[in-house]
Amino acid sequence: MKVVRGGATAVTVFAVLGTALLLGGCAGDARDKLAPRQVAGVWEGSGGGRVEFQSDGSFRMSGIPRGAIEFGFSKPPPGNGRLSGRGNWELEGDTRRSDSIELRFAAGGSFRDDSESTLLQVAKGGDHPSLYFDTNSDKGYGYEVRRTG
Repeated sequence: MKVVRGGATAVTVFAVLGTALLLGGCAGDARDKLAPRQVAGVWEGSGGGRVEFQSDGSFRMSGIPRGAIEFGFSKPPPGNGRLSGRGNWELEGDTRRSDSIELRFAAGGSFRDDSESTLLQVAKGGDHPSLYFDTNSDKGYGYEVRRTG
């Protein structure tokens, strides 16, 4: 980064940047949102974790580390192993493009009933998107999965 000397120039640069942020955010905001067609497909993480999103709104997951998911409503499945399950997904908020995906689990696999849900956040959009399970609001991200197909 080049340091600009001179108060007036620096103030002008900060004023322009501040105005751009107030009028619509930075340019990265739109890139870090996904449309449903961008979500559909196979996503894989380290250690064999996998989430497969279908275009009909269903999903299957396997091999996701137990500690990677913070659940919404009830006590999570016990243990420190890997989770598997299926259910339905949808974009949070704006159903055309969003920076988060809600997963609602059906009974089966690691889940005794259909009372659980969790969120996947968009870590990166664009040509090489990645998602993460948001496990800690103090951290910027959790277990990450990247689109592979």
